[in-house]
Amino acid sequence: MAILASKNVTQQLLNFPEDVKVSGLLGRGGRAHVFKAKLDEKDVVVKVYDKGVADKYLEKYNVDIAQFEFDRNKALFEISKIREYVAEPYRVYPSSSQYEHSIIQEHVTGKILESLIQELGCLPKEILDAGRLIVKHAEKNGIHDLDISVGNLKINKSSGIWKPKLYDFNIMPQYLFPPNPVVGLGYKLGIRRKSFRDYRSLRNWERRGKQKKWIGRN
Repeated sequence: MAILASKNVTQQLLNFPEDVKVSGLLGRGGRAHVFKAKLDEKDVVVKVYDKGVADKYLEKYNVDIAQFEFDRNKALFEISKIREYVAEPYRVYPSSSQYEHSIIQEHVTGKILESLIQELGCLPKEILDAGRLIVKHAEKNGIHDLDISVGNLKINKSSGIWKPKLYDFNIMPQYLFPPNPVVGLGYKLGIRRKSFRDYRSLRNWERRGKQKKWIGRN
């Protein structure tokens, strides 16, 4: 058991196996509360999903959000060409589990890409090259809509090289649930490629690296 303490959440008990040692709240995203924890001495994060969001995913998409995110995380991590850019997934506890509705993954640290570009005044070439490699191999393996906006991935420096790392995998691919019939027809006819939004994000990375002013999130 672990204590959850947050200004935004009523204090309550979190139910996890004994080997999951939750030590504190890291933050709250749009779909989950994220906690810092230890698992077999590894630094990990635990994403505990909001019930309302989980219910929406089940009703709208007919998926368990925890299982969905874990499976996408695992599928990307298993692509050897891009493994170094993907958070390692460890466990999933779907809503049918006796434990909290959650996933456990590697604790990814670093600077958000948006902040790094603002700090440096440019986009380092190796980050864009890595992004292109990630999208290329994800697309090749049938994984699309990676949610790689400038505000949604972290960057670290290793041996003098900047490296992006993905840690958020719960966005539903647009080609599976198009927002309107016109977009759906574009996917069906092959006019709009399934990884359209990923390539758009890469173009936005590059554009943001050349801008002085920032507009929007992508």
